[in-house]
Amino acid sequence: MNKIERIYLLDTLLKERRTPIAIEQLVERLECSQATVYRLISTLRTEYNAPIKSNEHGVYYDQAAQFDLPGIRLNAEETQGLLMAAQLLEDLQSESLQKPMQRILHNIDKVLHQKGIANRRLIQIIPALSRKPNPQVFQAVMNALQAEKKLNISYLTRSSQQITQRLVSPQRLTSYKNAWYLDAWCHLREGIRLFALEQIQSIEPDIERAKKVSNDALRAHYAESYGIFSGPMKSMAVIQIDKQLAPWTVFEHWHSKQSIEHLDDQHMLLSIPYNDERELIADVMRLGAAATIMQPAALQQQFQQQLIHILDNYR
Repeated sequence: MNKIERIYLLDTLLKERRTPIAIEQLVERLECSQATVYRLISTLRTEYNAPIKSNEHGVYYDQAAQFDLPGIRLNAEETQGLLMAAQLLEDLQSESLQKPMQRILHNIDKVLHQKGIANRRLIQIIPALSRKPNPQVFQAVMNALQAEKKLNISYLTRSSQQITQRLVSPQRLTSYKNAWYLDAWCHLREGIRLFALEQIQSIEPDIERAKKVSNDALRAHYAESYGIFSGPMKSMAVIQIDKQLAPWTVFEHWHSKQSIEHLDDQHMLLSIPYNDERELIADVMRLGAAATIMQPAALQQQFQQQLIHILDNYR
């Protein structure tokens, strides 16, 4: 860890203690030498005016003094989140949003600088296979969400390649696998539907107030689906994975309700609820020979059919 991280950790350790903490303990907790511990204590006292006292048992904070370190404390996940947010904001910039976005990015850079990241452009986040929406569509959806207004959209359905006119009540905007989706109540279908923003051909705000769907209803609609698809659980997929062929899968999170059983040092069983098998089949297929669908039989057959179609393309 760098100096600023050790300073914040030292501050936390001292605040958590009601009794003095020995220098030897600080050496172990801060993962540094005794000389470095003394330098950190001196920095807290002189540069941050921290109320550090000491006696024969170690160092401690004066409990009567009110003290907080300046700045924002970030852990590794929060730092990664800020880096990704900065990348996302840069990707979304349009002419009308350029100045506001630049102010936000400048503030993010200031926070990251406190974390020791002086130049975030040295850290590259590459969005693979991203699908960017039309900036005007994105802005119109954002405006409607904030104003709680309905939208009139022309939507191109991927499967049929047909355009339908929809009146929708926006509920929330989701970024998933480098694409943007709108969860909305579709007044044509009388239900919750998912709209990929890049498939919206035209969009116009409506004067009517949007129909509000409760957060509980939205969560229930998507809770048992796999990936971006919605609906109640249709079946439970059981997938055997060879950890030697695909060792990274041990760290992958597929679903909020997944379960993992380690069969031996080489194999594990991954159980996942799903409603629509399309994205699940695609994710299993990317693992190649490292993954085998064990259950259900219907999913096995669909997977086999996909493989047959793929092989036909190479004959």
